[in-house]
Amino acid sequence: MARRGVAEFIGTFGIVFAPVALSATGKMGGGDGGLMAAAWVSGLAVLAMIYALGPISAAHYNPAVTLGFAVAGRFPWRGVLTYWAAQVAGSIAAAGVARLLFSGGGHGAHVPAPGPIARAVGIEALLTFFLMLVIIAVATDKRVNGAVPGLAIGLTVVFNVLIGGPITGGSMNPARSLGPALFAGGAALASFWVYLVGPALGAVAAARVYELLRGGQEEHAQGAPNELFEALETARAEA
Repeated sequence: MARRGVAEFIGTFGIVFAPVALSATGKMGGGDGGLMAAAWVSGLAVLAMIYALGPISAAHYNPAVTLGFAVAGRFPWRGVLTYWAAQVAGSIAAAGVARLLFSGGGHGAHVPAPGPIARAVGIEALLTFFLMLVIIAVATDKRVNGAVPGLAIGLTVVFNVLIGGPITGGSMNPARSLGPALFAGGAALASFWVYLVGPALGAVAAARVYELLRGGQEEHAQGAPNELFEALETARAEA
């Protein structure tokens, strides 16, 4: 589990540092801090980290995704806290490194746009629903080609950020929002709960829906990561 935790730390660091660094360099001469750039950098970072470390930890990189997998029975509850700790640590480290490299702090922090707070929570929940639906489909179905997950998940992040960016920043990930919020303080930290509640609701709902759509066809199902899931299932059966 320690090896998987390190993979989750590095992967989360990567997917947080990329958009946070873009936010900082976008303010420099020749930089691009636009929504399109942010969407593609976020999606490509996720894609790269999935292909790099997915075989080790199943590339959750997101506390809401880990929760969704656990609720669906595709990840052991006993491993949830380890994954969450690694993801949170990776996020804080990424935001901290960005602060050291670039002047100021709180680069890439998420703050909901003015308007009903229920809209912000709803947007984060809906975007995370679609993200988790894609993730659980490509990660836990044996019929999906192994080359598919990174591309499918990365592109989902891209279009979700393009949709949600003007309203919430398109986080879909409590870890993505936490690190920058800690360094930014103020409104970013005060509104962090939006990026905790919304993604959690969306991920749990998507996991439940996909398991219903799977219809109990366990011959096609696997865990995330599968070898850990199978080992725990075997130990439980032998107990």
